Amino acid sequence: MKLKLVFATVIALCVTACSDNNEKAIGLYKYKHNMSGTEKISEVKKDGSTYLFVEDVIRKSNAIALTETPEGLSYNNMPLKLSEDGNTLYFSSINGTRIDNKYLDEKLAEIEQNKKNCAALQSEVNTNNKSMDNESWNKYVKSLRDKTPNDCHLIGAGMRW
Repeated sequence: MKLKLVFATVIALCVTACSDNNEKAIGLYKYKHNMSGTEKISEVKKDGSTYLFVEDVIRKSNAIALTETPEGLSYNNMPLKLSEDGNTLYFSSINGTRIDNKYLDEKLAEIEQNKKNCAALQSEVNTNNKSMDNESWNKYVKSLRDKTPNDCHLIGAGMRW
């Protein structure tokens, strides 16, 4: 029994030693966009023998092919690096923290729910727009600020004078 355990350990170490060091970068990373401050999720993945980088998985930005160099992965001589523990990605202006698929799924579900809430609020705005006097409308518009989800732009929900 001990011999089997030792043999399995030796095989695992050999496979690990022979594996591609760039494989450690594969995964999902969340980060704050420098300009907008919004959270984005990027991904490093492998398609066949090519490593790809997707800057924004949620908004489905195009993938860019990464070059394999002796130092690791890069794009146009810009290196993609990982922290010692492998949980932080450094690539250009991106400093991302590793996340799992569960986090991405929760974020996508939240975005879908926000879209539904936004559509419902837009319908409410359309209905109330014609039925309220200016003072009531302005109070209503102020109340919308607290319940409007991120990335929701309500048309016609401006103040009246």
